[in-house]
Amino acid sequence: MLLDHEAFRFADKGTGLEFTAEVNWAGPDACRKVRFTFPSGDKVVIDRNELNAMLFAMGNREDQMKMIPSVESRSRWYETVVSVKAKKRIEAGEEVTFPIKLTLPTFSEEVYAEARKDILRTSSPIIGQ
Repeated sequence: MLLDHEAFRFADKGTGLEFTAEVNWAGPDACRKVRFTFPSGDKVVIDRNELNAMLFAMGNREDQMKMIPSVESRSRWYETVVSVKAKKRIEAGEEVTFPIKLTLPTFSEEVYAEARKDILRTSSPIIGQ
C-alpha cells in the first residue's frame, strides 16, 4: 500500500504523449482517489473504487480471481473414545465406551489468487464468460 505521494507516468498508445496518475497528493483526503493529469494540463480526479471496478470488469477470469481476496475458514476436530466403568444400572464391571468428537475453534486466513488454483479449476466464471 502506498502511503506517500506517488506519480505514475503512462504513454498514450496512439500518440505517445505522456500523462500521469497520482495518489496521496494532498494528504488523507486524497488517499482514496486517483488524479490523472493529461498533456493539455487538464486534471481529472476519480475515486479509487471506481477505477478498481472498471479494471475488474475489463479483466478475464484469471485477472478477476487475482483481484478478489477471500477468507478461508478451516474447522478442526478432535476425536477420541472415552471408557468408563459403570457402578449402577449396568452390570458391575461392564465397560461402556463413548465416542466423542470435539470441535476446536476455527481459524481464518486471507487467501489470494496463487493459493486458490484449485478454486480456479472448479468455480464458475465471475462475469459473463
